[in-house]
Amino acid sequence: MNIQQISFGFIEFFLTIFISFVLIFLSYRVLLILTPRLDEEEQLRRKNVSVGLVLGGVLIGEAVIVKQAIYPVMAVIQLFVLGENRRFFAFLKTLGLSIGHVLLAGILAVVSILFCFWLFNMLTPRLDQYEEIKQDNMAVAVFMALFIVGICLLLSSGVSGLAKALIPFPDIGSIPLR
Repeated sequence: MNIQQISFGFIEFFLTIFISFVLIFLSYRVLLILTPRLDEEEQLRRKNVSVGLVLGGVLIGEAVIVKQAIYPVMAVIQLFVLGENRRFFAFLKTLGLSIGHVLLAGILAVVSILFCFWLFNMLTPRLDQYEEIKQDNMAVAVFMALFIVGICLLLSSGVSGLAKALIPFPDIGSIPLR
């Protein structure tokens, strides 16, 4: 066992906890701002289980998408820390790009979820999902939560790919194949 790898493992673990909590909390707050029609916090106070299910589906969907962004970021940081090129400013640049990558993936996830929810609502004009969820219609809530999770499973690699394209990682070296 290498003490440096173990140390980095603990740093990665705590960093992932922090990133996960911040992104999920920020996603929740952004969702509250962008969907004033539903007033989720008031509905939760009224014990509206349907709103809780849909919010849970959104947060799980967010986690599915952001997970695709966290893994490569941690891999790049680990390669940088364990590699030979350990210049401080290069590390700060890598760290900044990594944070930008994860935040961009989180933003794209929230936007994608809200867009898909809106599009689904437009394509099903006979069923007002917002109103049904507000009225605590469990069938609609379960369906929408699973719809969101399903969409996020399908969107996760695309969002991660777009985030990688928009925020490229710096070169950290190469592994010789001979």
